[in-house]
Amino acid sequence: MFSRKELLYLRALIFATLLHLSSTLQLEGLSTKKPRVTKYTMKPTSSSGTAVPSSLSLYRLNGASGATCILIQTDALLSIQYRDKYNEDKEADSFLPDQMDISGECWEDESRITMAWKGFTVNIYFSKTPGGERWYVNSVDLAYSSSNKLFEHIDRPGLDVKLSTPPGTLLFPTPVGKSYTCDKEVTITMFAQDENDKSGHLAKLYLRELRMQSFMYKAGNAWGPTFQCSATGTYRDETAPIAVGSTLAVATVCTVVGYGLWRYFKVKKFQYGTMA
Repeated sequence: MFSRKELLYLRALIFATLLHLSSTLQLEGLSTKKPRVTKYTMKPTSSSGTAVPSSLSLYRLNGASGATCILIQTDALLSIQYRDKYNEDKEADSFLPDQMDISGECWEDESRITMAWKGFTVNIYFSKTPGGERWYVNSVDLAYSSSNKLFEHIDRPGLDVKLSTPPGTLLFPTPVGKSYTCDKEVTITMFAQDENDKSGHLAKLYLRELRMQSFMYKAGNAWGPTFQCSATGTYRDETAPIAVGSTLAVATVCTVVGYGLWRYFKVKKFQYGTMA
């Protein structure tokens, strides 16, 4: 058995190890919460006939009956990472303008809105849950040419690029009849799903002050009751807590085993010395 002195030493060693790991993990976690820094603070204001703040844009898709099917209000920025011919990583930004070519389709359990501007096309796909109680975004994709003027000195011009969210995406689950609302900036990341992609591009769609609703079937711009993003639990990834717990457990076991081995060999050395 361990002596009192050895137990105190062991406890101190385990506590120091856990404290170091906790500090490291907290710092890493905090680093992901830093605000995004770009050369823009908000979209340039413009005169608009919509009854929304001048920094926000309103996009609407009507169904065959003329009633509103999808309504999106946001200040959106598309940011694309690419490499230029000098082998340097670059980033090109484009605000989604107030006026875009809007098209799409509306069905009972699925719908799509397509927004096109300046050579870029974004598709947002909506679905309902099997019971029809909630709607959500199941996919977002982006299409453009790498020869677009937005890219300066790009390394591979002339490519037809298509980026999208990964399969199984489930964004903004909201009760049917309500509008998803989030004052925080929402980021949607898109990358190539085709293993033969030659562009190597990665795109992020930043949505500020987002309000969105699908499966509306209402005339005009009549929103349903708001459903705040905080009410969804902020889509916490359960992988991180599991990883943290596993790391701490492994570290504790390694510390105990290491100390046990050290004590074992120390005792053996002492015994050999005594026998000699």
